[in-house]
Amino acid sequence: MKKTIQKLMAVLLAAAMVCAMAIPAFATDGDATAAAATGTGSITIENAVTNQTYKIYRILNLEYHADTNSYRYTANEAWRAFVRNQTGDLKLDEETGAVTWINSNSKNNDTAIQKFANDAGTYAKFTPNNVPEDGSAKANGITLTFSNLPLGWYLVVSDLNNGAMCSIGTTDPNAVIREKNSKPTIEKEVYEGNTLGYSNDAGIGDTVKFQTRIHVTDGNPTNYVLHDTMSNGLKFNEKSVTVLLVRDPKTGGSNDGDNLTPGTDYELVTSTSDTCTFEIKFLKALKPYDYIQVDYSATVTSDAVIGTTGNDNKAVLTYGNNSTTESSTTKTYVWEMGVRKFANLGGDDTNHALADAEFQLYKKDGETIKYAVLTKIKDGSAAENAEYKLTDWTATDSAATKVKTPANGNITFEGLDAGTYYLEETKAPVGYNKLTAPITVVIDRGTLPTVASQTISYTVKYGDTTADDHVVRVENKAGTVLPSTGGMGTTLFYVIGGGLMVAAIVLLVTKKRMENK
Repeated sequence: MKKTIQKLMAVLLAAAMVCAMAIPAFATDGDATAAAATGTGSITIENAVTNQTYKIYRILNLEYHADTNSYRYTANEAWRAFVRNQTGDLKLDEETGAVTWINSNSKNNDTAIQKFANDAGTYAKFTPNNVPEDGSAKANGITLTFSNLPLGWYLVVSDLNNGAMCSIGTTDPNAVIREKNSKPTIEKEVYEGNTLGYSNDAGIGDTVKFQTRIHVTDGNPTNYVLHDTMSNGLKFNEKSVTVLLVRDPKTGGSNDGDNLTPGTDYELVTSTSDTCTFEIKFLKALKPYDYIQVDYSATVTSDAVIGTTGNDNKAVLTYGNNSTTESSTTKTYVWEMGVRKFANLGGDDTNHALADAEFQLYKKDGETIKYAVLTKIKDGSAAENAEYKLTDWTATDSAATKVKTPANGNITFEGLDAGTYYLEETKAPVGYNKLTAPITVVIDRGTLPTVASQTISYTVKYGDTTADDHVVRVENKAGTVLPSTGGMGTTLFYVIGGGLMVAAIVLLVTKKRMENK
C-alpha cells in the first residue's frame, strides 16, 4: 500500500490546470461601489495539484477611494504593453493609466475571459523578464492560498497551463479558484516475474498479468471509463479483474483502500462499441485525488507475434464530456529457435542436410520435466523448414510431440519464453547414431525495454556456442563399420582353422611313430 500512495503522489505532477474563473465587470467612469476598503485580499486554489507550482501576476491595480466609494482599475506598469495590445477587450488611457473593459458582448462570457487569460498566460511564460511574479508557491495539499495581496485583477497560472483570471476587490477580497478540469492520468504496466514494467516475455499458453493505475486529479470527476485493447496474441481473462480504490484521507478516505464490487461500483463490459477488448465503467462516485488500481491477466495465444516486434496491450481513459487521456502501452515478447540436422561428409559437403531425425523439446520446473506439446504449422521440404508452434506442456513423455526434420534438415520451434530448454534426439536417421545426451539450449533476451523507444534483441546459446540466426546445429555421426561376409574376418578364420588342422595331423603322425618304436 505504501507503494500505491507513492505512485499516486508522483503522478499528480503530470496534471494540467484549467481553472474556474470569477471576474467582475470593469468599472467605467463614474461607477461607484458602496464598500469598505480593505487594502489587501487573498487567492485560494482548491483541488490544487500536489507538487505543482502556481504563480500569480497582478495585471491591473485596483484604486479605491473609501470616502466617496469610487474606484478604478489601472494597468500594472509591468503589464502596460500587454494591456495596450488587447484592443478587442480593453482600452488603456495612456495619460492616466486607467483601464476600461470595452468588449460588452463578452463581458460575462467565460469563454472570452478564458481566452484573455490564455493570452496573458502565454505572455507571462514567453516574456518572464518583463512581468515579475507577485507570488509563487508549490502545492503540498489540496488547497493553496496566497495572502496579503494588494487588490486588483490577477492571473493565476501553473507550469502546465496558461491559467485563469480572478479579481480581489473591496466587496470580495478573498477569491477562490477551483481547479476542476485538470487532466487525470493513466499508467499501464505488465509483470515480469514479480516486477512491474513496460515489457515482459512469455511463451504461448502462459498467463501474463497486467496492472493499470488511474490518478484522479480533476476537481469534478465524472464518466470515467477504462478502455483496454489487446493484440490478437493475448486473450483476456474476464474472471481475473480486481479493482482497488484508494481515497485520500483529506477527502474522507483511508490509506488501506477498498476493493470495489463488480456490478455495484463498476461494470465490466466485453462487448464494446469500439475496437477495445474490454471496458471498465466506474459507477461509484469518484473524488479528486482518488487512486484506482485495476489488475487483470491474459493468456498468450497461438496468434502471438514472434520476435522483437512484440505484442501490444494499450489502455486509455475517457472521462467527463468525451475527454481522453494519453494512452499507455505494454509489450509482451515471444521467441523462437531453430534446429539444423546435418552430417559432415568431408570435402565440399561438410553441411549435408539429414532428414528423418526425430527430436523432442523439454524444460525443467524444479525437479519436474515438462515436455513440449506442439502443433505442426508447416511440413517442410527440400526448400522450406518444418515449423512447429508450442501449444502446451506435459509431464508425460509419451504425450510429448516428436518432431521430424524435413529434406532440408531444418526445424523451427515457435512460441517460447526466455529460459533453459533441452533438445533430445529420440531417433537418428538411418545409418547414423543417435545423440547420447540432450543438448542444453538457453534463450537469452538480455535486458527488457523500459520505454517504447528502446529496442530488444535475443540470443540462442548451446554449450559455448551462440547460434547464428538462433539456429542450433546438430551434427550426426555415421555408425561403426563392422566386418563383412567374405572379407578379412572370414579369411582369418580360415587361416587359423587350417593351422590348427595341420598341427593336429603333425601331432598324430608323431604319436604313431613313437608307438612303433
